Amino acid sequence: MHFHRFAKIIEYSIMVIHRPFPLDTPSVKSFRYTFYAALCVFMILVLLQPFGINEVKNTSLVLNAALYALVTFITTSINTFLLPWLLPTVYREEKWTVGKEFLHMCWHLVPISFGNWLLTHWLYGAPLSWHNLFGFFWITFVVGIFPLWLNILLKQQRLLRKYQVGAHRLDEQLKQPEPQPQPTILPAAIVFTSDNGKEQFSVSPNSIRYITSADNYVRIFYVKELQTNSHLLRNTLRKAEEVLAPNPQFFRCHRAYIVNLLEVEHVSGNAQGYKLHLKDMEETIPVSRNLNNKLTEVLTKVQNHT
Repeated sequence: MHFHRFAKIIEYSIMVIHRPFPLDTPSVKSFRYTFYAALCVFMILVLLQPFGINEVKNTSLVLNAALYALVTFITTSINTFLLPWLLPTVYREEKWTVGKEFLHMCWHLVPISFGNWLLTHWLYGAPLSWHNLFGFFWITFVVGIFPLWLNILLKQQRLLRKYQVGAHRLDEQLKQPEPQPQPTILPAAIVFTSDNGKEQFSVSPNSIRYITSADNYVRIFYVKELQTNSHLLRNTLRKAEEVLAPNPQFFRCHRAYIVNLLEVEHVSGNAQGYKLHLKDMEETIPVSRNLNNKLTEVLTKVQNHT
């Protein structure tokens, strides 16, 4: 009985750590989050005065607390920008999970501990021993792990509910009765030209499902004679977007995707954002979180013009 319960707990834990989680792209906004983390360190040291810091004079207390906060700010900022640059294949949002976010946040604690170890030696003359170093690791992890884990779980649940509700609204919008069709003039075919001008690919706009970037190429997914096909062309997604500009049903929903909104049959949502499900396609298309409102607006316009 106890073994069965333990197995259930392990199974549930594995499911949780594999749930999708949003990966924040390093930006100027990242400095704001690292500042908040440093501010929390400063406030805890000044107000609670743990680890014997209360024995320091008040004037030195504030200064020393600010220095420990500065260690947190510097090390966290470096990690935030350096790790995705060093490990681009690891830091990919489509494969980012709760477990990876937790490990990423735990790694932040390692240089913070090391920095605090060095700073304590400089401020108080504490010996630079392995014993003291492991002590700092222990204190930092014991204090930091539970809040980190709780924050990640709460954020995942909050975003999951947010995007599931939004996806349901978009689904309801897709199911609304279509207005009376208005005459639109569409070209018989759209012609994509390679960047060197040596290759052309012609396809009906209504056949295109989506286009994705692949290094220096774009791959065009389309349906022909009820069969799903794709064509690889040397070009950029920006150039493909320019070619498709006269056709309002095409929307660049992500830095790596252009989608035909007329072929969307279902919208789902998880903590990473919206996912578009297209007719005749197995792959789901992600929507960048900063384009959520734009998606609703463009989808409404497309429906009104069909």
